[in-house]
Amino acid sequence: MLLDEKRTKRLARIMAIFTAIAFLGGGVVIAAVAFFGGSSSSSSQLISGAQGEVKAHPNSVQAWDDLATAYQAANQVPEAINAAEHAAKLDPADQTSAFTLVDLYSKTGQVADALSVIKTYTAKNPTDPDGYLQLGDTADQAAQGALAYSAYEKYLSLDPNGATASAVRTHLPVLAKIRAAQALTTAHPKDAAAWAALAADFVTEQNAGGAITAAAQAATLAPTNVAYLNSLATIYSDTSQPTLAVDAATQFTKRNPKNAKGFYYLGTYAQTAGQKAVARAAFTTYLKLAPKGPDAASVRSSLTKLGTGT
Repeated sequence: MLLDEKRTKRLARIMAIFTAIAFLGGGVVIAAVAFFGGSSSSSSQLISGAQGEVKAHPNSVQAWDDLATAYQAANQVPEAINAAEHAAKLDPADQTSAFTLVDLYSKTGQVADALSVIKTYTAKNPTDPDGYLQLGDTADQAAQGALAYSAYEKYLSLDPNGATASAVRTHLPVLAKIRAAQALTTAHPKDAAAWAALAADFVTEQNAGGAITAAAQAATLAPTNVAYLNSLATIYSDTSQPTLAVDAATQFTKRNPKNAKGFYYLGTYAQTAGQKAVARAAFTTYLKLAPKGPDAASVRSSLTKLGTGT
């Protein structure tokens, strides 16, 4: 997404926080080691220092955010989220705590919660360009094209020469296509072709979640369309989910037992996933259905390579 540079700067800020906390219990080395994945004892000392700050200042947003940051550095994600939630409740308008919580929610797949937090933040800080940049990025992850587009536009209006402005401008045309495609699926929710087009746009944006959701909807609406099955299975395969690609093709062949191309795709994806028995069975069925089909030569070659072993 578009916040890499912003997050790099934020990590530098966090490192400074770690340094300050670390002086409470043993020096800068503790901070550096914990931040870059050091020992559990170093992480524990860092957390202990942050907990001490929270105990001393229970209503300090910064103290709770520092504790969340310390937990996050130690890969204690549930604890980090709890601390970040507390910080955000103390002051929903605080940028640091809001962004910490959004980042944690996003990384744990709680995108709806992340959106809720950043929407609240931007409502309370309507002139902060970083808030709208974060909102655009989060909406992007949530596959909400219209919201992402409007948030990025607001960011550009507030900070037209910002460090990320050029990247946002480059990204807007892609988002415009997604926004238009989503509007079409909203207007025609039963149109499988519209969902397939939306999936293709998400693939272009490299949004795997949005692409899978749209492609799955297209395949559901048109269960006999082998091209939609292949699109969905390809996305699964390209996102390192070969088993799901096989599952999608398997379900298609169950619904369409006379569709030779479906068995060709099932065999192909099963072979890629290392499921040799499934691949052999699928390819064998393909040859029974289409012994002179366009993929027959390729199938026979694949069967030879698969052999008879497991």
